[in-house]
Parts: sequence; C-alpha cells; structure tokens
Amino acid sequence: MKKLEDLFDSSEITSTNPLCEGCTILKKTKPCHSIMDYETLPQSDVLFLSDSFKYKFGNHYPFSSEEEQLLNKVYDHPAVYSASVKCPGVKEADMSPDNMVICRQHLEATIDKVKPKLVFVCGNLAMKMLVKKSGITDKRGKIYAYSTKNGHTTHVCPIYHPYSVSTEPRHAYLFERDIHNAYDKYILEKKGGEKVGYEVLLKVEDVQHVAHQLSTTTDTISCDIETTGLNFLTDEVLTIAISSKKGTWVIPLSHNESPFVEEPTTLATVWGCVESILRNPHNKKVFHNAKFDLKFLLRHGIEVVNVWDTKIMHHFINENIPKGLKDLVKLYFPTELEEF
Repeated sequence: MKKLEDLFDSSEITSTNPLCEGCTILKKTKPCHSIMDYETLPQSDVLFLSDSFKYKFGNHYPFSSEEEQLLNKVYDHPAVYSASVKCPGVKEADMSPDNMVICRQHLEATIDKVKPKLVFVCGNLAMKMLVKKSGITDKRGKIYAYSTKNGHTTHVCPIYHPYSVSTEPRHAYLFERDIHNAYDKYILEKKGGEKVGYEVLLKVEDVQHVAHQLSTTTDTISCDIETTGLNFLTDEVLTIAISSKKGTWVIPLSHNESPFVEEPTTLATVWGCVESILRNPHNKKVFHNAKFDLKFLLRHGIEVVNVWDTKIMHHFINENIPKGLKDLVKLYFPTELEEF
C-alpha cells in the first residue's frame, strides 16, 4: 500500500518559480506549490487576503465556500480574494521568518496587480505577512500603511478570519464593524462632522458663569478628568472637562499652567464650582470607567450624583467587544479619527 505522500507525483510538488527558491514549504508534501493567482487577478479597490489557499479536487480557493458566503453577507461590494501565502494548507507555524521573506515577493506582486485602495488581512498569519505585526485580537480594526517597491500605496485593515467568526460568533460584531468602518472611510471617503471646539476657562468669573448654567440644568453632561497618575491617594487632578449640548469647557486645576494654583483660596473657589456642577440632582453625569474619576473627585469631597458609565452601559449592549474609550470611539466614530 502506498503511503499518502506517494499519491502525489514528484513533478507536482516541485516549484519552478525562481522566487520560491529556498522556501522550506517546498519540501512539504502538497498537491501543488506556488499558486501564482495574481497573474490573472483583476484590479479592484478592495482586496481580501486569507492565510493560505485551500486545495480541493484540483482547484484552489483563498476561502472556503462557507467563509466566502460569510464575507459576501457582510460585504456586498466588488472585491478580489487572494491568499497571503501562495501554497495551500500552510499554517502560521510553517512560516519561518525566511519563508515569509520569500513569500512576501508574491504578496507584493499581488498588491501591484490588484492595486487596491484597501486591503483586509484576515487572521494573524495574513497580518504578519503583509504588515509584519502579530496579535489579531489587539490589532484588528487598526489601519496600517503599506507600499510596494513599485510605489503602490494602500491601507491595510486586519480583521478576524471568517473561519474564526463562524466558530466564535462573538467575533461577528467586530468583524462586521471593522469592514464597514474601513470601507466607509477609505473607499467612500466619508469625513467626520465639524470639529468640536472647547473653551479653556482661565478666569474664576468664567468658571462661576459656567457653574451657574450647569448646576441647575436638566441637560445631560459628560465629564472626564486628567490626572498625574493612577493613584487617587497621591496623584492630582490636572484638569476636568465638562461637555453639554451648549458647549465644552476645560477647567485647569492642579495643572502647572493653571492660573488658580498659586492662590489656595481661588483654587478652592474653582473646586466649589466643580462640586456644584457635579452635585446637580436634575441631570445625568456621563463618565467612561466612572470609578476611576469618582475616586479622585471623592478625595476632594465631591460626591457626584446621577452617574452614568458608558463602559458599563456598553457591556449591557454587547459584552463580547472591547470597552476601552478608544475602542468605542473607533467603532462608532471612525471618521472622527485621523487614523484608527
């Protein structure tokens, strides 16, 4: 009885492509090697890259039929599919640094042929191949610039692999949002809204004027503090920012450029104004990760009332996605960021 590896003719497992010379993947028994699909790929604004090809009944595919169906369900615009590694069935463990260097020549040729404006790299291996980064969980949804030696520049967005989404449904929400956000920003070129201005309050009278408005308002306000560190017992509050539909104000407190720090009585007056705003019983005070801010404020005798925490609220909306402030801004307001 023949061994399984003997079922393949030796001529089928020997690559004649000179760019593949030295790659140890060629020594592995496979139905074929060095699938130069880019030779026939059309140009497209969007390119999806899988890890490596799948090979079945003499044909190769970047994605399985189930994975492709998932992609088509989420993304219903024209796109080209290819693989970052041009041999079938290659795992991340198979790709030594030297193998990656060799195979990146083919990947660069793929980019030059398709000329995409946006590339979605699906999974960790595809991300390592194109942008030399690892850790798809932390880096998914971010944007990286990539340029070929021939001068084509594109944006690269790592996303979860469709297989990962089908086996771990909790990834589906981020998978869909990452694709739509990147497409809206880099293909449709949607821009953010008008820049939100803010006013730095440098006079006690200005702080008192704002406090007079906000200490009785029923409008929801959002609040955020900046501190010298993480220890509420030893670190200081540098500034507090307060925003309502009427405006956004920044009040310097222990900041070294604050005009209030040189006179303790004046600083106490400013803190009193902050207290009157945050103790207003008629409105909501929105923080992100409120427990951090509240500990610092409580040290100054301020017990904030009617607190709403966007970190906790979003946990109730979807417990399976990151809830850091930057993560949520990137998800819901991607066009407001210069890069994400």
